[in-house]
Amino acid sequence: MSAYYLAASLPTLTLGEPPPWSPESFLFHCQGALDSNDWQELALIVEDRASEGASDFAAWWTGLDTQIRNTQARLRAARLNVDARPYQRMHSGFEVWVNQAIIDAMSRSQPMEREMAIDRVRWAALDERVAQDRFGLDVVLAYSIRLRMVGRWHALSADAGMKRIETFITENVDESLELQRFGGA
Repeated sequence: MSAYYLAASLPTLTLGEPPPWSPESFLFHCQGALDSNDWQELALIVEDRASEGASDFAAWWTGLDTQIRNTQARLRAARLNVDARPYQRMHSGFEVWVNQAIIDAMSRSQPMEREMAIDRVRWAALDERVAQDRFGLDVVLAYSIRLRMVGRWHALSADAGMKRIETFITENVDESLELQRFGGA
């Protein structure tokens, strides 16, 4: 079955905004709209297992992600004055603009700004990939990756951060009090 209707009906995603659904819910909603091979390919992408996929998109995404990670590893290794070769992975394809964009992103002083800039590079690469066919399967596969990124950034909100800090403090205070009560501290 064609992915045309599905691709045309996808809501817009924006980094920093709440996702319309989880990647798993998205996968469930796509079940009847894609044939079984396309759906299985989507399932691999949703599960962050693109390297196991059979599509050109999966191979492209795996290569791009590896290129990004290799560039990050080279920059970190240079900063620490260590050999980057043990951290490099073979990959197909090479995008010069992606390499330069990652170098620029890694030059940011704040870790959160750096991560956002790297995800914007990924987002732009996905835009470039699907530009020729706005209603094909690649659009649906790219959407699932973007959905994961949007979910990640939404989970990094100030409220979510405060809840994690409160949980961490509560768990550690409770553990400390328990140790004190039994003479462990």
